[in-house]
Amino acid sequence: MTIDPILNPFANLDPADIVSLRRVFDRHSFTEKSVGDVLPACLNGNPTSNGAAPIVLRALREENPLNLLIRLFLVNASIPEGPLREVFGDRLFSGLVAGGLLGPTPGGFACPLIVNPLRGFYIIHDTISARVADFSRHLVMGVGTSSLTPANATPRRHYRRALDVGCGGGFQAFHLATHCDKVVALDINPRALNLGRAAAILNRADNIDFRLSDFYSAVEGETFDLIVSNPPFVISPESEFHYRDGGLGADRVTETVIRNAPDHLAEGGLAVIICEWASLHGGDPHGRLKEWLSGSNCDVWVSTSKEDDLVSYAMSWLRSYRAHLSPEEFRQTFDRWMDYYESLNMEGIQTGLVVMRKRTGNNWLFIDEAPSVIRGRWGESLLQLIDIHTLLHTATVDELLDQRFKLASAARMRHIYEQVGNRWASSEADIFLVEPLPYSGRVDQYTAGLCARCDGTVPLRQLVAGMGEAVGVTFPEIVEAAMPILRGLMQRGYLIPVSLLPPDPEAPQA
Repeated sequence: MTIDPILNPFANLDPADIVSLRRVFDRHSFTEKSVGDVLPACLNGNPTSNGAAPIVLRALREENPLNLLIRLFLVNASIPEGPLREVFGDRLFSGLVAGGLLGPTPGGFACPLIVNPLRGFYIIHDTISARVADFSRHLVMGVGTSSLTPANATPRRHYRRALDVGCGGGFQAFHLATHCDKVVALDINPRALNLGRAAAILNRADNIDFRLSDFYSAVEGETFDLIVSNPPFVISPESEFHYRDGGLGADRVTETVIRNAPDHLAEGGLAVIICEWASLHGGDPHGRLKEWLSGSNCDVWVSTSKEDDLVSYAMSWLRSYRAHLSPEEFRQTFDRWMDYYESLNMEGIQTGLVVMRKRTGNNWLFIDEAPSVIRGRWGESLLQLIDIHTLLHTATVDELLDQRFKLASAARMRHIYEQVGNRWASSEADIFLVEPLPYSGRVDQYTAGLCARCDGTVPLRQLVAGMGEAVGVTFPEIVEAAMPILRGLMQRGYLIPVSLLPPDPEAPQA
């Protein structure tokens, strides 16, 4: 049987040599932190960015094992045979050459791929120059913003079975493997699966099952407690890259992933999906998404970024992938993309994180614009927000008023003062969260005062009644006026029901 070296570049690489390579990485501290410590500050810790190679090579001219590993695996530099044998040893060096991880060059040997230490894992992916190679369709990309978003948002609790749809080189799957008993990773690109399998050995992750699959076809009839997906959602007229162009046209990749996720979720299971969808002229910008989610039997929380205009969106992709075109070819390509959007009656493109939790009952849908910057990993905050929304959806006003609430520890407030007579008086306040979802908004002085009193000791009813007395209105009137504002604060995580807070480890046991 002939093995295609494009689809399986490591067919001749002995798994034992990958295990030995990991020992070399550990011995010489080839980690994200160590790499970041020696890189020039201007690279912001990213030696694989376009144009970084000359900077890295000049900065890391000193001959030591860590510098050699960085030059070899992060910028694909050619290294003389002698230093490579010193770092790897004769047997491992020969195995890496025979297995294709090192290839001969005029100056020695080079690695044809990137092996990138990131987030505690090793990610194997193709180089930027491979975008114009003869195997560009099977290109396996590294970790970008769209990869980090679901990785940061996914809760890291223990789950029994997890699914990664469109796994690429395995970044999401490696995260899932740390807290899930079994992970199934799906992709239509055999090259991606084979790079992922090799990286899984590097990462000592033996609980991942990589499967060739057209979306969910390889898991028919199976359900999971957690699904994560960063699919090829780019809306374009192309079918050039597996990782970018899903091949279904328009935004049907997103539709396929969204519509079918509930069928593979166990009751209470969670799906975290980063995706894009078309906004059509004269319609609801989220109309298509709402249609796909209708009847899903899931509660759905959606965080969207600002809508992309079509010209900016197209140029953001074409600038980096069409540098090899003549000006006339570039113009024709741009026109083809814009004509395609016109044919679909598109006005813009929406990007969002869609989170679905399977729940039998009367489900809810909440769509909100994301803060401009989301900080750190926030899976636990996401679960808490979903629980808050479920409470808001199922509880009556009286039941909410009987709850005790606590102001989030990340909440902060700036008061705005105006001159009253010969003194300054607070008229409004900016309330915001410093992490992880830094929402911000403006509240009046009475709502600000109520928030300050939310220490978890008294029911909301008592605090709202006090607000009514302060402004001189009846209790029904203050409830009608205040509850929409308070619900908005709850929806964004400013006010948290005490019943949904994790147990205090320092609280005395009963």
